[in-house]
Amino acid sequence: MEFVLGLVGNSLALLIFCLRTRPWTSNTVFLVSLVVADFLLILNLPLRVDYYLLQETWRFGDTACKVNLFMIATNRTASVVFLTAVALNRYLKVARPHHALSRASVGGAARVAGGLWGALLLLNGHLLLTTHSSRSCLSYWLGTRPSASLRWHQALFVVEFFLPLALILFAIVSITLTIRRRGLDGQAGPRRAMRVLAAVVGVYTVCFLPSVVFGVASIVAFRLRACRALDLCSQLFHGSLAFTYLNSVLDPVLYCFSSPSFLRQGWALLGLAQGWQGSDSDKSTYWPSAGRRACSRKAAATGRLQAEVSEED
Repeated sequence: MEFVLGLVGNSLALLIFCLRTRPWTSNTVFLVSLVVADFLLILNLPLRVDYYLLQETWRFGDTACKVNLFMIATNRTASVVFLTAVALNRYLKVARPHHALSRASVGGAARVAGGLWGALLLLNGHLLLTTHSSRSCLSYWLGTRPSASLRWHQALFVVEFFLPLALILFAIVSITLTIRRRGLDGQAGPRRAMRVLAAVVGVYTVCFLPSVVFGVASIVAFRLRACRALDLCSQLFHGSLAFTYLNSVLDPVLYCFSSPSFLRQGWALLGLAQGWQGSDSDKSTYWPSAGRRACSRKAAATGRLQAEVSEED
């Protein structure tokens, strides 16, 4: 189900971003990177289905196993990284609208995304060097003498969850304080930024928290030599990986929160609704009226902030 729904949802998202989204923004670059990360997972799920249907027996050879585990791990890291990038991008637009990073061009965002891709590929490159001698194809296993590669993999598994989560929570708190301090509670742009961050936290928590909790519990149970607890935690951990794969299904839902026209573009692409003709009407919703701009300097500053936020939509 995750394979089918993820393939349909992300294929539709890619078509919308590539064929119907004009002009691109820095936020679009990070969302497209998220789509690419999801395809890395989706293309490998049929092999995992076969693996579990055969009672965890891998029959495609060691090289295919390495590539499969590398692609899945890269999807997880990339999903975490680009979800965080989307959250921080919203933070800059609302809390730091005049910062140089907030005004980054599409080309600049693409260079940042390229650098992030290079870094995350290196972080998971060790999986291409690990030999799997048995019929098993797992990147997480517990042994009496864990290798340096396994220690790195376990450490990365934990750090890549908690560090980005801290950054996302920082963005949420900062945006909330900015909205209250500037009196923007009733404005559409900042409200949408909060909805995007709420959706990011929801996807992030549902998809990645269960595997982190049960993975750490398995390591603790192993070191305490609690055999029954280890068996239970190991089973729960491998079951929780299904939630990790679920991110490819939930990410297209996130895009609907990120852009007010994304859902309408999707319906139009499927021929179920009239196509969205542009973003001008969206922008006009968030630009203050002439009378409001004339009221005070505070209202003018609010208008500039709204304009910065609405550019991402």
